[in-house]
Amino acid sequence: MTRRLATFFSEPRPTRRILALDGGGVRGFLTIEILQQLETELRRRSGDPNYKLAQYFDLIGGTSTGSIIATGLALGWSVADVWAAYELIVPRIFSKATGVGLFSPRFKNKPLADAFQQFFEERALESPDLDTGLAIFAKRMDRGSAWMLVNNPGWVYYDNKEAIEKHAPNHTFKLRSIVQASAAAPHYFRGVKMKIDNVADKKRLDAHFVDGGVAGLNNPALELLTMVRDPAYGFNWDLGADKLYLLSVGTGWIRSIDRAVGIIPRLAEGLFIKQTVNALRGMINDVSLQQVAYLQGLARTDLPWYINSEKEYQIGSPYLILNGQPLLHYQRVDVRLEEEMDRGGAVLPECPSALIRRTLKRSEISGLNEITNADGANLNLLKELGEAAGKRFIAQAPPPPGFDPAPWTRTGDAAPAGSRPPSGF
Repeated sequence: MTRRLATFFSEPRPTRRILALDGGGVRGFLTIEILQQLETELRRRSGDPNYKLAQYFDLIGGTSTGSIIATGLALGWSVADVWAAYELIVPRIFSKATGVGLFSPRFKNKPLADAFQQFFEERALESPDLDTGLAIFAKRMDRGSAWMLVNNPGWVYYDNKEAIEKHAPNHTFKLRSIVQASAAAPHYFRGVKMKIDNVADKKRLDAHFVDGGVAGLNNPALELLTMVRDPAYGFNWDLGADKLYLLSVGTGWIRSIDRAVGIIPRLAEGLFIKQTVNALRGMINDVSLQQVAYLQGLARTDLPWYINSEKEYQIGSPYLILNGQPLLHYQRVDVRLEEEMDRGGAVLPECPSALIRRTLKRSEISGLNEITNADGANLNLLKELGEAAGKRFIAQAPPPPGFDPAPWTRTGDAAPAGSRPPSGF
C-alpha cells in the first residue's frame, strides 16, 4: 500500500517538486523526448547513471496520454522504459481505424485495454510499487464531474472506512482502468465503465468515464497546484518560489490547422462531427493557454511562454499575487507546431524553424495535428521536435539548483520501490 508514502507526502520539507503532463495522443512522443533530456540532466547532477524521475518529483500527474507516461514514471520506470512502451502500444492502437467516429468510435478499446493490462498488470492506486505521488485526471460523464485520483492516503476519498460515507474507497481502483478512463478521448475511443461499490446498500454502481481533457484538465498543471494546497487531498505543501517547483510539459501547441496551413476556416460547413471535434479541441486549447497564463501570473518563471499578441510574455509577472512574492517556481515546456510570430514580427523560439532550423511543410503540420497519426515519419518528427525543445529547456531554464534533493536518493519509508516495467519491451 502507499501508506509508506503517507508520511513522505505530509511531513514538512524545504522543497517540493511536481511534474504535470498534458494529453495529446501520439504526440506523447514529444513529451517523452523532452523528459529524456531532463532525465539526462538529473543523472548528470546526481552522479547516478540510473537516476529516475520518480526519485526527483514528489508528485507526477497526467491526463490522457500524459496519464500513461505519469503512471510509468511513478512506477519507477526510466524514460527509456516509457519510450519502449509507447513504441509497442502506438502501432497496436492506431494502426487501423475501425470507424469514422460518427456512430461508433474510430478505434477499438481492446488493444488499449490489453496494453494497459500488460504494462500495469493488477496494480491498484494503493500499489506499493508506486515510487512517488501519482495523480490521474478523468471525466465522469454519468455524474458530470471531474475526477482527480491520487495515491495519497491523506485524500478524503482514498479510504472511506465508514458505511455512512456511502462509497467504497478509491484506492482499490486498478491503475489500468483509471489510465484507460483518462485516455478515452470522445470520437476516438468508447468511454470506460467502472464499478463503484456502494457500502451502505452493497450495490455496485456503474460509473462512466472519458478523457480528462473534456473536464478542462488536458493541461493538469493548475489542478495539481490546487491539489497540493487543498486540505481535501492531504498534501498541504508550502507555497513559495523557493519551496515549490512545478514543471508542465505539453504535447505540441497548435491553434488551428486551417490557420496553420493557410486555409480559411469554415466552421459552418462540412460534417457536423468534424465541427464538434474541432470545437472540443479549440476548448481544450483555450483552457490550457488560460491556465498557462494564470500560472505565469502567480509564479516565478525563467523562460515564459508567449501567450498572445495582447499579453505577449506577460512581462512583469507575477501579477496575480500580493506583496511581490511569487507563489511557486513554474516552467512550461512545449513546442509550437506551426510558425507563429510575436507582435514585432519575430518568429517565436518554440517554433520548428527556430528549434530544428526548418519550416515544416503543410502536410507535416497536418500530420502533427492528428493525434492518432502513427506514421513513422510523423513520430520521428515529433521526436526531433521534442529533443530540440528539451535541449533548449535544459540549456536556458533547467530545474533550479535550489530544488536539488538532499540527498538525491530517498531512503527509509520514502525510498523508491524499484518497480520495473513488465517484460516484452
